Amino acid sequence: MREDILTGASELLERSGSEDAITLRAVAREVGISANAIYAHFPHREAILEAVVEEAFVDLYTAVSGAGVGVTDPTARLRAHCAGYLAFAEQRPGRYQVLFGRNRSADGIPKADSVRTMIGGKAFGILVEGIEDCAAAGQSASHDPVADATALWVGLHGYATLRLTVPYFPWPADDSMLDTLLTRMARTTGTAGRAAEG
Repeated sequence: MREDILTGASELLERSGSEDAITLRAVAREVGISANAIYAHFPHREAILEAVVEEAFVDLYTAVSGAGVGVTDPTARLRAHCAGYLAFAEQRPGRYQVLFGRNRSADGIPKADSVRTMIGGKAFGILVEGIEDCAAAGQSASHDPVADATALWVGLHGYATLRLTVPYFPWPADDSMLDTLLTRMARTTGTAGRAAEG
C-alpha cells in the first residue's frame, strides 16, 4: 500500500507539475482508498512529499548513471551523464521541479557534512567523479573537482530549469550549450570524446 500511495502521489505530481496537487484526499482518490487509510503509512502530507523526493533522487541517480554506461572516454562519459541529467529534467518535469524547487525551511534540513552525504549526493558524486576522471586523463584542467562539479551542476540546473520555464526562448537546436557548460564549468579541453559516446 505504501508503494501504491507513493506511485499515486508521483503521478499526481507529474500530471499537475505542482506539489500542491498532492493532498491526502487527492492521493487517496488516485489510489482508490480512503484518506484515513493513508495514516497507517504516512503521518501527514509532508511525509508523503519527502518520500516522493527521496524516490525522485533515486530516479535522477539512475538516469544520470545509466546514461554513461559503456562509455569509456572520460569526457564523453561525463557528457553522457550531463545529457542524462538534462533528459531527466525534460522528461520528468514535475519530478525534477520537486527535487530542487520545494520551499523547505533551512532549519528543517540539517546541512550536510559533504556533498556526497547530502540528499541527492549520489547523483552529484557522478559529476565529481566524472571531472576527476577527466583530469586524470589530461582532459580537464580542473584542480578542484568538487568546486567545478558544483559549477557544472549550477549550469545544468539553470539550463534545465530555464528550458522548462521559458520554452519560447530560441534555445540552440543542437547540443552546443552542453558542450559550453563542459568546457567552461568542468574545464574539459574539448569535445573530442563525443564520438566515443554510446
